[in-house]
Amino acid sequence: MITPKQGSTDSSCKVRVSAPARLHLGFLDLNGESGRKFGSIGLAIDTYHTVVEAQLATTNSIKGIAHSPELHQKVLAIIDTFYNTLAKHIPLNEQVVQLSLIKLIPEHTGLGSGTQLALTIGAALCQLHQIPANTLEIADQLGRGSRSGIGIATFDHGGFIIDGGLSNTSSVPPLLTHYDFPENWRIVTIMDNDHQGVHGTQEITAFKNLPSFPLNNSQAICHLTLMKLLPALVEQKIEPFGHAITKIQSLIGDHFAPAQGGRYTSQHVAKLLNYAQSIGHTGIAQSSWGPTGCIFVASDQIAQQLISELKQYTEQHIEAPSELTLSVAQANSSGAKIEIVTT
Repeated sequence: MITPKQGSTDSSCKVRVSAPARLHLGFLDLNGESGRKFGSIGLAIDTYHTVVEAQLATTNSIKGIAHSPELHQKVLAIIDTFYNTLAKHIPLNEQVVQLSLIKLIPEHTGLGSGTQLALTIGAALCQLHQIPANTLEIADQLGRGSRSGIGIATFDHGGFIIDGGLSNTSSVPPLLTHYDFPENWRIVTIMDNDHQGVHGTQEITAFKNLPSFPLNNSQAICHLTLMKLLPALVEQKIEPFGHAITKIQSLIGDHFAPAQGGRYTSQHVAKLLNYAQSIGHTGIAQSSWGPTGCIFVASDQIAQQLISELKQYTEQHIEAPSELTLSVAQANSSGAKIEIVTT
């Protein structure tokens, strides 16, 4: 587990925190009759990272790569919440930091950008102020983990994660299982750069208005996870792993279809996922609300061949192929990194 390191941190030091993106591959129980709701399946990946640097300063500032006014306000809100919770004992004249945004996971793409932004900033500020809070405490105080604990667990551990969802008395989902992902396996990701997943008030409304998730579907997902997905992962058998992912995703995606316009948020991504399935691939998924889609394969060679086939299909069947980004991702097995950089 990553906790802020102890030792002196002064104005001549910067704290750099880097955290990987994650794929959210489905909920265990959206029904909640068992007394726990949600529960999530996910994986840290190496394709995108959020990287921030923080330094004590004389005036507050947010610098780094270009970012929107909306994101600027979000960062300010995270900092403000930090100083009103974890660091409320810090004197006002010492609540002054220079924050640099070095890299950012793309927003509203289903890759966990919001949680990683909050955790990287929170971990960096804890280090600067010598606050020995762990990741669960940082997440809780900064308002993350209200449904999924995947991004919190991947921040600490990387790898393949299943969390236990929320009870009536829990604020952050507990980690149930953590496995290293097979080194040879790859994930072909498809990102629609002209589309965003459901987020913000739209997401809140969707969860409020969607019908109750059928109990038998929750039971099916839990059975698939325990008796097919996890054994296949441990035994490194890509076919049953892929079949389980595809089935879980179909049950979840069809439930969320009224809110996101179909099983998949982006119709362009949907075409490519359906095509990949039609030519024999399994492990077909959308991460969270999308629009990022993903396909699990057994090797880099297969991934590269699939991307070639998808690009050819895109040129022939999709009107705006330039809006799609196809990448090969590996699992991230280390989680976040916290470093002290002397200036």
